[in-house]
Amino acid sequence: MLKEIGRMEMKIAKLLAAMLLCIVLDIHFVKADEIDSLLVEFDKNPTATVGNRLMNCFADKQIADSGIVFNSSAPTDTLRKTVSFWTGEWYLATGHYDKSADYSLVALPLLQACGDKENERECLSVLAICYMRLANYDEAIKYGQLCNQIDRESGDPDRISASLNIIGSIYVSAKQSQQGLVYMEEALVYAEKTGDPARIARTCGTLSETEFSLGHFDEALKYADRAVALERQQNREPYLNVRLAQKATVLAGMGKNAEAVEIFDTIIPYFRKTGNVQSLAISLNQNGAALLALGQKRQAVDNFREAADWCNKMNNPLNELQARKGLYEALWDINPDSAKIELDKYNDIKNKLYYEGATESLARYTAEYDNEHLSDENQKVKNRNIILAVGIAVAILLLGVIVFFYVRVRRRSRLQQNRLKQISLDFNELKNNYEQLYEKFANIIRVENPDAEDISESDKQFLSKAMTIINDQIDASCVNVDELASKLAMSTSQFRRRLAAVANTTPQAYITSIRMQKARNLLDTDSSLSVLDVALRCGYDDQSSFTRAFKKFFGKTPSEYLRK
Repeated sequence: MLKEIGRMEMKIAKLLAAMLLCIVLDIHFVKADEIDSLLVEFDKNPTATVGNRLMNCFADKQIADSGIVFNSSAPTDTLRKTVSFWTGEWYLATGHYDKSADYSLVALPLLQACGDKENERECLSVLAICYMRLANYDEAIKYGQLCNQIDRESGDPDRISASLNIIGSIYVSAKQSQQGLVYMEEALVYAEKTGDPARIARTCGTLSETEFSLGHFDEALKYADRAVALERQQNREPYLNVRLAQKATVLAGMGKNAEAVEIFDTIIPYFRKTGNVQSLAISLNQNGAALLALGQKRQAVDNFREAADWCNKMNNPLNELQARKGLYEALWDINPDSAKIELDKYNDIKNKLYYEGATESLARYTAEYDNEHLSDENQKVKNRNIILAVGIAVAILLLGVIVFFYVRVRRRSRLQQNRLKQISLDFNELKNNYEQLYEKFANIIRVENPDAEDISESDKQFLSKAMTIINDQIDASCVNVDELASKLAMSTSQFRRRLAAVANTTPQAYITSIRMQKARNLLDTDSSLSVLDVALRCGYDDQSSFTRAFKKFFGKTPSEYLRK
């Protein structure tokens, strides 16, 4: 009887807790909806009345100061500057990074026009963080550097440390961790100067992430432990849980997945309760990976799926990409059809990032998520139903298929031998091909400017060095215009201008030309390579993209070229 009463009390307690949570969430979303509707009204007609209602909402959410009040005669620019600035802060806090960036871009020139350096640097900081979350690293670095410039002029070590922390985080997110470490070590120097435990803890936390991304697990754990200890001393529970998430990530990287899961299972409910969706999504992803490593695939699926949902709501494509990859791997043995759906979503996100101009950023993440392996698996999944359907027929026709491919290989081999006899391509002739490529660009210059003289020796050296670097990058499966420009001792914009002046082309077109020359040489000289093998060696992730590029460049597909 007592046990039955106890169970009833427990059910009642859970029901009351659920009702309370619903009430809290309802209040939150009502307030968020009210802000959105007021913003629509304000954007159409910026008045002091609507502006004051918005500022009251922001104050209630503890985003803005409660003392901001507009009088009826406030100029429109003043209204737009203040409301846009705090709207950017609001959307950043709620994880809507695209909207945050839009409103911050409205506020920035208005703040600069009135000389408000204090809020200008805050606005630049918000823009740097938003663009980092949106994987637009060029813009993120630009605004981070502008913020740091203002901070250095102020001489305030706390601010300098903060903006250096942001810049370091951007480089780490862009998978340029070694460069990020330089900024983070300087950030810690300035943080120590402040003597502020909160600033030091925040910097140590980011340093932990940086060292972790470089594979320096012992250093990463040392910084994470220091950050955790400092947050505990200050009794800063929200930040303590963030630091614990960083520590758990390091432990998982060290193979201590059980310890990592124990920490994540403690802090994830806290992030849900407090609405820290950014930390929640990242922690769910990391916990899913640790659970997957422990073989707990169903629990991993739950974590990855919730992470994917949050990332989709926040428009955070890179973390969603990681969640979709985790879902694919966790579901493969449980439900292959669902795994295929997740793989399709992964590819959709990857393609969206590519076509939105983030190809260089995506190339960095491709390495992390083993994109080449996923492309192969994707092909296997696509062929799975066909293989199942024709399995019996394949067994019957196996002998015929073997004969067909034997004849085809022999015929292709003879064609390749004839081609080798015709072109006798050795190292010197490969060099001649590159020189022909120089001549191609020289001809472009002459067509555009008939009065121009032959390409100068310095321009030839510039093209030669660029070509060598690009070939090295292609061999390493990492073609990166920023890195190419850096190795040429130029900024990216300088490199683009120089290449346009010398060859009247863009970096991407130049890289494509070199890739196509290499592809043609491989097709001519190595009959053992398939079209997919050639595509991969030329830096393409899949055969279809390579085929389209080859046909666009040479007027025929690789298969048609081989049959000539």
